[in-house]
Amino acid sequence: MRKRTHRTIAITIVLTFGPAAGALAAAALSGKTYQGAAPTSGVNGEHHRVRTHAGGSIMLRVSGNGKSVTARFSSSSPVLYCNTTQRIRVQSTHAAPLSANGTFHATVSERFSPGPGPAAIVQVITGHFSGRSVHGAIHTHAGECGGIAGYSANAR
Repeated sequence: MRKRTHRTIAITIVLTFGPAAGALAAAALSGKTYQGAAPTSGVNGEHHRVRTHAGGSIMLRVSGNGKSVTARFSSSSPVLYCNTTQRIRVQSTHAAPLSANGTFHATVSERFSPGPGPAAIVQVITGHFSGRSVHGAIHTHAGECGGIAGYSANAR
């Protein structure tokens, strides 16, 4: 009888906490920085697959409590779908909430020069964390130079 009671308790614990443990394993790793290469191609506003004019990496920093993520780019060459000789001088971002299942929606505003005025480029980054990796899309809003590209990054 005692073995049966222990087995019933063990099964109850697994059924109660098992799904929660799986959800925690699928989410982002708290306090980690995820890094991946900037996309080399994507789909422009005219729905054609084209090469991007980007450099560097995408960096995603998960907060220590695992409830938010901050996105940024390491290069002054923005993710664009047309040629430009200008370089990004100002990049601004805010922490984006991170859902319990590891999804997020972050925005990075980029400007070619400091000072007032609207951002020249807005990068909307969406994604889904799964342990040590993250996959998603970068939606570039930059007039005729806009488009969408996929990315992936891994925890460092």
